[in-house]
Amino acid sequence: MKVFHVNQGNLHETYVTVPPCDVQRRIVSYLDERCAAIDDDVKKRQKVIERLKEYKKSLIAHAVTKGLDPTAEMKDSDIKWVDQIPSNWQTSKLKALFQITKRIAGVEGLTVLSITQDGIRPKDFSTGKGQFAETYSHYQLVHPGDFAMNHMDLLTGWVDISRYEGVTSPDYRVFSARDLAVSNPSYYLYLFQMCYLNRVFFGSANGVADKGRMRLQTNAFNNFVVPLPPLEEQKRIAAYLDERCVAIDEAISRQEQLIEKLGEYRKSVIHHAVTGKIDCTEA
Repeated sequence: MKVFHVNQGNLHETYVTVPPCDVQRRIVSYLDERCAAIDDDVKKRQKVIERLKEYKKSLIAHAVTKGLDPTAEMKDSDIKWVDQIPSNWQTSKLKALFQITKRIAGVEGLTVLSITQDGIRPKDFSTGKGQFAETYSHYQLVHPGDFAMNHMDLLTGWVDISRYEGVTSPDYRVFSARDLAVSNPSYYLYLFQMCYLNRVFFGSANGVADKGRMRLQTNAFNNFVVPLPPLEEQKRIAAYLDERCVAIDEAISRQEQLIEKLGEYRKSVIHHAVTGKIDCTEA
């Protein structure tokens, strides 16, 4: 990859416009005022994004642990990270609901899947970023509908349901629902991702948090206790969160797009001011 830079010789030979000092002062005053206003707008939109993300987290956490009926009778959950659950819900260890699989591919040529915080994606080899293996035949198979989880690093790891046929690192955890008449994958995906975002898994993990190595070992995963709503209620919760989260994500995306446009506008204001294309005499 070619890296471009400005050396001292290039800098000395560069020509710049030099307006009169009083004009320079007016330009600086103009840009101070305009850039401050733009920066203030950006900060406000960043705060809106932060509030939307926090709202999304709390919305998911409440739905997957308390359900959708605000009048529902509650009971003690006997789960250390949930105080109460609806009285018609049960609880279960994950090993009763999900089965860990370890199917080694044994061949090359399959799509290599990465588990990112944007979900499970085919690995992009063109960027040259990330780790590469000499062979991928020892990677484990992932089928569409399987959960794949980076349990090796609970700080930056993630869990998702794969939409792809492929392979992923043998160090990751691949698992699937034992009985779809008991557990709805979409509901439990929201619950698992909430456990990452709110660091719920930390209570059952091993490692050193400040070194980024909190791991959820197999035994801890199997014995992790979760709410078990009736199946139809799981489906309703998942459908509700699908709709609400899409709306929140779209609101976040709009704010991010506006921030990007404000950044471009800020650059154009500076460019036009320092090159004399804006009259700054009234600044």
